[in-house]
Amino acid sequence: MQIFSIGDTNFDVDVAKSRISVAARADGMREINIRIEADDEAFLRLTEDEDAPWSWALYPPSFILQGLLLAGTDGAPVQMLAVDASNADCECSLYMMDYHDVSDLRLVELSAQRLALTGKVDFDGKDLPFAIDMRRPA
Repeated sequence: MQIFSIGDTNFDVDVAKSRISVAARADGMREINIRIEADDEAFLRLTEDEDAPWSWALYPPSFILQGLLLAGTDGAPVQMLAVDASNADCECSLYMMDYHDVSDLRLVELSAQRLALTGKVDFDGKDLPFAIDMRRPA
């Protein structure tokens, strides 16, 4: 199962639309760029009912992490890395009808097989937990 959850709701992951890149840079750093798209069909099921918690949204959420720099180019998996949201070189947000601030971001695992991350996202002044856990295609 692919997980893209906000609060208690799992929107699933559209693996075909999602992108993860880890590029070696000339300065010895690795640049990580991640864009995860929630699944359209799961979103439609979750928002069918007018009284559903997410019925106000017109399209599913997406998560963006761009420009995260890490030392080393050896291709080793990343595990349990706290990402500083105030890092000016790195952009991180969750988009759902608007950009929402992300805090307490933890990159649990980034390997050839899996991406797992957790954090909190601000919706109308409430910090909701969110998580992404997806198997990466071979």
